[in-house]
This record gives sequence, structure tokens and C-alpha cells, in this order.
Amino acid sequence: MRYVSCRDNQGGVAEDSACSHLAKPPAREVCSVVACGQWKVLEWTSCSVSCGQGKTTRQVVCVNFSDQIVEVVECDADDRPATEQECAMSQCPAARSSDSRPLPSPSGGPRNNLPTTADGRGGGRAQAHQWRTGPWGACSSTCAGGFQRRVVVCQDENGYAVNNCEEHSKPIEQRSCESGPCPQWVYGNWGECTKPCGGGIKTRLVACQRPNGERFNDLSCEILDKPPDREQCNTQSCPSNPHWSTDPWSSCSSACGKGSKNRKVSCVTRSGRPVPEDNCKHLTQPSKERSCRGRRCPKWKAESWGECSASCGNGIQEREVFCEVGNRRSPEETECPPSSRPASSQTCRVTDCPSPYRWSKGEWQSCSKSCGSGHRRRAVLCMDQTGEEVHEMFCVDQRRPDDSESCNTHVCEFIWITGDWTECSASCGQGYHRRLVSCSEVHAGNDNYEYGHQSLSNCPGTPPESYMPCSQSPCPPTHEWRVGVWGPCSVSCGGGVMERTVQCVSTEGQGSDSCPSDTKPEASKVCSSPACELHNSCHLPTSCSDVQSLSGVQPDGEQFLNVQGKALKVYCAGMQTDRPQEYLTLTTGEGENYSEVFGFRLIDPTQCPANGTRREDCECRRDYTAAGLSTFTRVRLDLSKMHIITIDWQFAFTRDGHRVPFATAGDCYSAARCPQVRTPLPRACPPQLMCHQPPVV
Repeated sequence: MRYVSCRDNQGGVAEDSACSHLAKPPAREVCSVVACGQWKVLEWTSCSVSCGQGKTTRQVVCVNFSDQIVEVVECDADDRPATEQECAMSQCPAARSSDSRPLPSPSGGPRNNLPTTADGRGGGRAQAHQWRTGPWGACSSTCAGGFQRRVVVCQDENGYAVNNCEEHSKPIEQRSCESGPCPQWVYGNWGECTKPCGGGIKTRLVACQRPNGERFNDLSCEILDKPPDREQCNTQSCPSNPHWSTDPWSSCSSACGKGSKNRKVSCVTRSGRPVPEDNCKHLTQPSKERSCRGRRCPKWKAESWGECSASCGNGIQEREVFCEVGNRRSPEETECPPSSRPASSQTCRVTDCPSPYRWSKGEWQSCSKSCGSGHRRRAVLCMDQTGEEVHEMFCVDQRRPDDSESCNTHVCEFIWITGDWTECSASCGQGYHRRLVSCSEVHAGNDNYEYGHQSLSNCPGTPPESYMPCSQSPCPPTHEWRVGVWGPCSVSCGGGVMERTVQCVSTEGQGSDSCPSDTKPEASKVCSSPACELHNSCHLPTSCSDVQSLSGVQPDGEQFLNVQGKALKVYCAGMQTDRPQEYLTLTTGEGENYSEVFGFRLIDPTQCPANGTRREDCECRRDYTAAGLSTFTRVRLDLSKMHIITIDWQFAFTRDGHRVPFATAGDCYSAARCPQVRTPLPRACPPQLMCHQPPVV
């Protein structure tokens, strides 16, 4: 937050209204602060070794202002103190005999806790004397730099204090240290004043912290003068007797009907000088808006409808419509909105006129099913006054009675029906008996059931067995020739030989020599590979894209491709594009390669007229929306899946209606099993190519 006030040219505080022509800067905004936690270090552990070089560690945790441990993400990772450092103990002693004595201290007693050593340069035994140092002490200051000290003594190899180490190699006993910057007072912007006049208070945040945001209590900054965190503001005297002043009401916003009036309401002093509205907050503010009503708006008035112009059938009835202003009738209609003018006339129908034609209903036929929702039909004819049948167009203005309806909608009940077992299928050895098993519908009052064609899933439970094994006397042993599958051709090109195994076996599968030699199948036969006509299919391209890559841009045409190891003639289309496609040419032409969905539907779909022959002069409706006829000269081949793409239309021509995919046909001509589909199954795949072709629908 910050304090925002209006100032004059001399920097003095002015009324907010003096700055009303300027956009007021925001007094608050969203801010981001440093991490809320701070690092806390615990004591160093003992050195990891008793002599020589080692390591010492300490624990570093993240705590909040209440000294409670929080997640490490609350602290700044870049300022995390070290958790380990090196340490040096006294030099490890060499192996000694059992009569060795303890090391003396510098005062004559043993001393072995000085970690670091430095060679001394003397004569004779002084060559083994060396400087030894202790660990560095704590920094003399917690911030802004200080110094730290350590012990440095001269000892011999047994740890006794001596005085003949070389001074020029003596390690330093004191060094400077840096504990980071000292905390300082930081403060935020002043907040808003508690009063608009008469002397208020404004406050701000003042805290003791380091530049990295680490907070300390105020005692850590007591050496510095603390900036004030509050001060007086808006000390100017408040205006005398402020009150609300109102301007006259404006005119009504609507010339007729409901509207509103507005007026200006401002806070002024006794002398009438405008002051901020805060000075009048203790008073109830008068309203700035109120509702009003103008004169009565013009509106349309409609009289009652008159009589229908026709006593039967369709007619017209009218009424008077005029514009009314107040209680008077306006001679001009321009005062009322034309878009909302009511209709002055409408169609009417008192009753239906008697017609010389009528619908005649016949008796309902028997239901198509005894249960499970069947249908029944009846004849509905258009008759004249003499009772003669006429065309339905004469009765089109009357509602046609239904000529079909649902019947016997109750759920069917089914039972299993079984027949007698047949004789054993074998005269000797193992065979089987067989019987008919049928799911039959239960008919009320009928004790005899016939074998039906109902789905076996309609009957409850598991169906009875329809086969039963039987055993006859053992059969005399028989023998027969058994052959294997033909092996591959002995050559990959030209004429060769294929072979297969031929073996005489008994009924038990044992080898035998009792088979007649005159019925022995051939064990070998001549074979040939047609690929030799093109030398070697392995050297042929595998797609039209390969042809384009090997020979460059070529006109569309037939090409030999290596398809599944065989040479196949394929038509390459789009050879001038970057994505040529493969097609198979249908050699019999459009006359034998077409797909059709027949568009005629019998008016009576239960019939099959003209012995099921295809006739377009039938009593039909040609309203089947999916009808169409398409012919094909080539079909698209997908080499990756070996599929015919049935919806490729580049070499197809739609003769009538909608496009019909390749190898597709259908009709809705009749429900009496006399379809009008004449589409043959086109032959798209050459005999030597294994591919998948959609079935005819």
C-alpha cells in the first residue's frame, strides 16, 4: 500500500476534487516478498578422525519467525549455509614399541589435540620438529567482518613442546573473517490516513533485516536510529458544517410510460464550497434517481373477430384494428409502432364440407405373430358416393385410417421340443445317433407342437443333446493312401518339380503296405513360375512411388510391380504428383463392374409382383433416399493392407442418385423376399494376388 494525495504546484496537499481531471494512481498493488523462512545452523560435530585430515558436519534447518521448523522451500536455496567442512587433527603417530610414553603438552605434560602440522627447519634432531595448529575459533563479529584466532605451537615428533622451529614457516595465528552484511532498518510506503481532515494517523512497516530479506528482532539494529512507523496526516481543519447539496431533478427520461429522473448530489460547506464526500458520511445521502411516468403511451386496440366468410371448409374472418392514445381513437396509425400491429384478418374453418368421397376400411387380417409383438393389416380404400373405388387423391383432404397396427404384444413363452433318435450312423465301429431339437412357441389350448425356426436363445436353460454316441461291432481293418501338402517348386524361375509325401496307413494311423497301388496318388508334379516372363520380380519396384523415384516423372499408365513376391500389372495414377496411387484395371469394363442401391419401393411391401422380376413400371414409390448407381473401370488398391478401397471415385461414374461404394448393393423394394439387387460381385483381385475385398451387402 502507499499514500496517494493531490498536490499543488508548491507540493502542498490539495483537495481530491482539484485533481479530478487526472486518473488517480492506485493506492495498493500486489507484491511478492522474499522467502518467509530463514536458515538456522546447529553446532558442528566432532571431527570424523582422531588424527590426520577429516570432516565435521552440522545440521542446517529452515525455520519461521517463531523458530519452528518448516519446509525447505520456504527458505532461499542460494543462501543455504554449508553443512560440512574439513578438519585437521594431530599427525597420526608412527608405530612404537610397548614402552612408549604419552606426548607431553607445551607445559611439560602430554598434548595430542593439535590438528595441523608444518615442518620445522633445524639441525640434528630439530629436523623432526614441526609447527602444529589448532582449529580456528569463532569470528569476532557476527556481521560486517571481524577476525578469528587459533593456537600455533612447535612440537617434536613425540608431541613435546620445543622452541627451535623455523620462524619463517610458522603458520598464521589470526585471520580476517566475513559473517555477511549487518541487518539494517527497512521500511515500506505510508498507508492511507485514518481521517480526511482534522489530523489523522498513517502507518508503515519498519523491520530489521539483511539485504537478502533475512529478518532479525529490533535489538539487532538498535545501534541505528529506527525510522518512525507512524505519523500524523491530514492536519488541515475540517470544513465547517458540511452537508449534502442537491441540484434540481432532470426531466423524465421517457415521454410516455415509465421512466426515471436524475439529479446531482454533492457534499459542500456552509459557504457552498464542494468538499470530498467523506466529510458528509455521517449524514444520510439524498437519492440521486427516482422513477417517473409520462403520459399514457399509444397502443393498438383490436375488436372481436367477425363471422367466417364460409359456412364450411376454409374461409376468412376479419376484425377492426386501430391506434388508441389515452381514451381517444387516433385518426392516424403512425403514433403506434407498426411492428406490433395485431393481424386484422385470419383464416377460419367452421366445419368440414361434406365430401362425395370417403375412406373405406376393411376387416383386420390375422396377426403375423401369436406373441412377441406382431402386425396385422387391413385394406383402406377411397370410395365415391356409389361405393366404387377411386384413386386416393380424391380423399387426400381427409385423414387416412391406419392400414396396419401392432398386435399380440404379450411376451412369448418357449419350450424345447425333441424328436426321436435316428439309427446309428455307422454299421460298424463308432457312430452317433441324431435327433431334432427345436425351440417352439407355446400356444394356448394346443397340445401338439411343431418344429419351428425360433432362435435357440429364446428357450430357457441349456438345450437338450442332439447327438449321442453309439458303438457297433468292430469294423474290419481298412487301409488308405494319405498325402501331405505340396512342397515348393524346385526352381524360382521356369519349369521345375513339386513333391509331397504319399503314405499308406490303416484306420488306426499305422503304416501299412496293403493299399492298392493303382489308386496311389502322385508324389510329384511339374511346376513353373510366371515371374520369369519379367526376368525376376525382385528387381521390380514395389509401388508407384518407387517407379517415380527410379524413372522420374512419367505419364499415368500400367506398370509391373513386385507385390508379395510376384509380378503384377498395376495402373499408376497421379505420376505427376508427389503421391502417386495404385489401381487395378477391371478388364470386363463398366458393364460388369457396377454397384447399385435400387430406388423403387413397392406401395404394398408384402407383395412380390411379376414373379420377382425387375420392372420399373411397378406400383412403386421412387423415394428411397439412399438409392444410386455407380460404375467402375478401375479400383484403388492399398498395398500396405492388401485391401480394395471401395470409396475411391477417381475411375468411377455415378449414373444415378447417390454414390454407391464398390462391391455394395441393396434395396428396400419388398419385404417378401424378392429383392431387386442385380449387382454382380466384381472381380477386382487377380488370381495370383491374395487380397481382401468387401462382401456384397
